[in-house]
Amino acid sequence: MGKHSAKQRRIPNVSQGAKSAVAYTFASLFSKGLAFITVPFFTRIMSTDEIGTVNLYNSWQSTLTVIATLSLTYGGYMVALKEFEHERDQYESSVLALTTISSCIVAALYFIAPNFWSKILGLDRSLLVLMVIGFLVSPATEFWLARQRYEYRYKAATAVTILSAIVASVLSVIVVIFLRNNHSEAVAEGRLIANYGVLYAVALVLWIYIMVRGHKIFNFKYWSFSLALSLPLIANQFATQILNNSGRVMIGWFVNNSAVGIYGTLSSISTVSTIVWSAINSSFIPFLYRNIDNNEGKKKIKNLSQLLLAVYAMVCVLITFLAPEVVKIMATDEYYSAIYIMPAISAAIFQNAISNMYANVLLYHKKSSYILISSVTAAVVNIVLNALLIPLFGYQAAAYSMLIAFMLLSYLQMFISRKLHFKITDSCETVYNDSAIIVIQWATIILSFTSMVLYHFTILRYAAVIGLLLGGCVLLKKYDKLGKNRRVRDCLD
Repeated sequence: MGKHSAKQRRIPNVSQGAKSAVAYTFASLFSKGLAFITVPFFTRIMSTDEIGTVNLYNSWQSTLTVIATLSLTYGGYMVALKEFEHERDQYESSVLALTTISSCIVAALYFIAPNFWSKILGLDRSLLVLMVIGFLVSPATEFWLARQRYEYRYKAATAVTILSAIVASVLSVIVVIFLRNNHSEAVAEGRLIANYGVLYAVALVLWIYIMVRGHKIFNFKYWSFSLALSLPLIANQFATQILNNSGRVMIGWFVNNSAVGIYGTLSSISTVSTIVWSAINSSFIPFLYRNIDNNEGKKKIKNLSQLLLAVYAMVCVLITFLAPEVVKIMATDEYYSAIYIMPAISAAIFQNAISNMYANVLLYHKKSSYILISSVTAAVVNIVLNALLIPLFGYQAAAYSMLIAFMLLSYLQMFISRKLHFKITDSCETVYNDSAIIVIQWATIILSFTSMVLYHFTILRYAAVIGLLLGGCVLLKKYDKLGKNRRVRDCLD
């Protein structure tokens, strides 16, 4: 009877967790999809220079947030929710107060020399004030959403995410139309203030709610616990942001904002595939951790990892082959000449997927410091290459610098995770089939660059797309047969 009751109690929890996962995935896809859908409108009503200002702001905002908030909104927060299970309200308000204090220090540094920072960052002072406001209040949204997700309270979080995305997007469109019709020179600033104004207003409401509910500001136990987890992550998160954003920032330095607009827009189109990879990786991680310690499980890991990377490689390659059509739909003729950077960007994004696979192994063995080493190394290489190549070859060079840096990152992660796994498990068996992954890696790069040759041969390019799709169907059918032998089916258990 006791066992039966316990089982009954577990079933609702699993069901609630499944509902929560679906709801959060839908909300995330909806908000990202909405941002993607509005791209054709903005590229047609805003100049490339104005689009560049928007891209530059977004790049600096995501990069500097890591420093301003001490990386407290990342993984350590979820650990703390478990550690302080009966003190979550107090912990949440206390750590939010800590991010507010650190953001106030950053704000003070800005207001001491606003013109200096405006020149360095390449942004108007009004946008830097907007960014500082974001540093102060946006952690409240991150903390609130993370806690809602942790506690499987998905209804309010989903509603807030979707509604704020809709209101922000609609208001941005209205403001841009109004400013353009009135011949304003602050269209980019208006779009950013409208968009982030909505998001920061929601964050301010949540900030007040969290502080009133927890009514705890300083607590040494909470602060020391959080800082011990977050401070080591700052360098890694900052390096990750550098890898993702340094190209746009340095194009702004060495070329102009118009080039940032073109590069940033085509980069955003290319990176739409990351939505697919995020879903793949989040599903793969639990399977990896369940099977990494047994021999039969390792065979399943090898099979499934190859399948997932091959499928994702096809997605990345298809984007490059369809680049001319996608750019015509999403942008104007000003952007079309830059389609030749899309193969390099898509190939770079695929390298990041490989590094994610090996980083998952390092995280399993609790060796996250090695992820930091490889991320910082790749980030430094990316900055150096951008500094050398962009002045010589223009903004297009940033795409190739990104590809080289992400390839280096994937090989470093592969090498380090292999060595550590061998040492920890005292065996010479790899977690993944490294040779097969390298073959998939180079096949993706070669096919991506092959698309450039076919951009002016539409029929041949379409034939290649059909061939890729048929090859994908054959690949999936092959693994479906393995599923009948319980391999793939076991992977999904």
